[in-house]
Amino acid sequence: MTKEQKQYKLMIMADLQIVKSYYADKEKALRLQAAYHMQQAIEKTIKLCAEIEGLNLWGHDIQLLIQSCDEYDKDIEIPKLIRDKAYVITQWEAECRYYPSKIVRKDSIKSIYDVTIKWVETIG
Repeated sequence: MTKEQKQYKLMIMADLQIVKSYYADKEKALRLQAAYHMQQAIEKTIKLCAEIEGLNLWGHDIQLLIQSCDEYDKDIEIPKLIRDKAYVITQWEAECRYYPSKIVRKDSIKSIYDVTIKWVETIG
């Protein structure tokens, strides 16, 4: 990995630290921010993996990012849970920041966090 890619991975780890700190918080606003940062960590992780393989991806839609990786037939491993929940995770990008009535279960955030942290640790 390049120096810039290593810095980008640190940004992903910062997002994941926020998730870990707030996914189970009693305050709904903090849980929603945890979900938002979970989406950000996944988006950034896919983009980092793609960049390492020579692809420059853009956008926030997790489904489309995965689709782009698959179309270019690069050796990018994306965990099954992330693939299965891509639509839901994508919704966290905007809805958790702007719609306080949004409901996100803490166990949903936690299960995705657990898979993502293991995935990120394998990069580089």
